[in-house]
Amino acid sequence: MSGFSEDDVRRAAEIREWLMKQITDKQEELERLRDTLTVVDSILKQGSFRAAATLAPEPKLAPAKQAMAMSPPPPAKQSSFDPGRDVRQLKRAKDDFLLANAEVTANAVVITPAISLNSSTPPFKSFFLNRILDGMKAKDAEKGLSDTLSYSVDESNGQIKRITISNYRDKERLGEIFNTSTWVFTRMLEKAA
Repeated sequence: MSGFSEDDVRRAAEIREWLMKQITDKQEELERLRDTLTVVDSILKQGSFRAAATLAPEPKLAPAKQAMAMSPPPPAKQSSFDPGRDVRQLKRAKDDFLLANAEVTANAVVITPAISLNSSTPPFKSFFLNRILDGMKAKDAEKGLSDTLSYSVDESNGQIKRITISNYRDKERLGEIFNTSTWVFTRMLEKAA
């Protein structure tokens, strides 16, 4: 053995264990920060899109041009968008764990969790329903649209069976729904563990 005592080696082993835990914690925190940034970016895009659309002199042309200019390149698993009928898998970013399947039609999206999620687990109601979906609905109402976004949550004993969102309106908003629901389901899964 080199010039280190047993106590030195024991302390070094304890420090190593502490360092490994710190690295794991920081990696998890970094992943949560990235997920949160994705949601914030999505909210900012929607807010910017709405503000620019209200300032545009030709409202029928400007929102379409704006949506094309602001749309991020779609992720690989969303590249074959077909509003006729498309099934998407919503997966956790860090390990591709399947959270839900989403069936998309021209006017509605039905999200079916692939895991057991309780509707009372935050941030489902407080953030996803009350802030995101109700926010989209309110913006549609502000514009005087007759077919505002609407949603329903089918539950059984508090477990979410399906979320149906009608009148999502455009591909950008659909992307925000997918990003936000993936983030929310990931947080719910962490809280349930």
